[in-house]
Amino acid sequence: MAKNPFEVFGITPEMAAELSEKELFAVIKSLYRALHKAFHPDATRGKKRDGDQKAVELNLAFEALSLDRDPASFRRLRKAYLNRQPSTAFQNSLILKKQLSAQMEREDRLAENFLSYLAQDSLRPGQERKTADLLKLSATGLRLGLLDVAINNNIQKASWILGANYKQMEISPEGNLSIKAVGRRRFSRANYLKLLGCVPVDHLNLAPLLERTNGQFFHYPALSVGVDPPGPKLSVLNLISQENFKRHVLPALEPFFLERAYLFSLNKAEFSSTGHLSLEGVIVKLDPL
Repeated sequence: MAKNPFEVFGITPEMAAELSEKELFAVIKSLYRALHKAFHPDATRGKKRDGDQKAVELNLAFEALSLDRDPASFRRLRKAYLNRQPSTAFQNSLILKKQLSAQMEREDRLAENFLSYLAQDSLRPGQERKTADLLKLSATGLRLGLLDVAINNNIQKASWILGANYKQMEISPEGNLSIKAVGRRRFSRANYLKLLGCVPVDHLNLAPLLERTNGQFFHYPALSVGVDPPGPKLSVLNLISQENFKRHVLPALEPFFLERAYLFSLNKAEFSSTGHLSLEGVIVKLDPL
């Protein structure tokens, strides 16, 4: 197949379609000047490339695409270039692109449906439930030690004291969850939480996925008790959007506890108001009750 003059100048069909006539012709004039200088016989003498043949090809292509002298020829050749049947390779690339898009849509639907399944009982008001029903628990109960990820990420902004990022969770044999939060002395029941699962820390670069407070730090009240100066103000939060959770966390989520793994939960109030999932922290200790 003979080259269309637009091909001679390396103009793609996408460029020919998107640019206006004047913009397209301005690009062609600039390319013609640069290429004609590069392939002029005086510039290519003694070199392997055939400057005479290329210079002739450029001159003929530019004459055919001269919008000033022959706009009808310019428009006819542009239309023919845009209507030309794409190559087999290009057609195959379009098919693969369509298949990839369909696969991504299926994966998004799967993630959306699974997240809805995880959240469904948390959205029924007043329902009593097991808070760790998706996790394999010890028959005698379990105590977890966790490091708070948000505090770790904000340590450079914190008035740091040893152990200020450590909290504990207890899960009874009946599946009831209690939490001793950072800076607290006692456990308290956490019926508002549903534990979802764990992801090993080396399987996920989590810090960029967590929500931020856009530079307006909020005070962490649990770290203010008996601390002078007051505890840290946090900009990185232990929250993750549904989109980031579906895209990055769900594919690696495992339904049991692991040391050196991120533990994720669904906080009923937070999820209902913002749609965000929660990060409980990094599990560093697992002990039976």
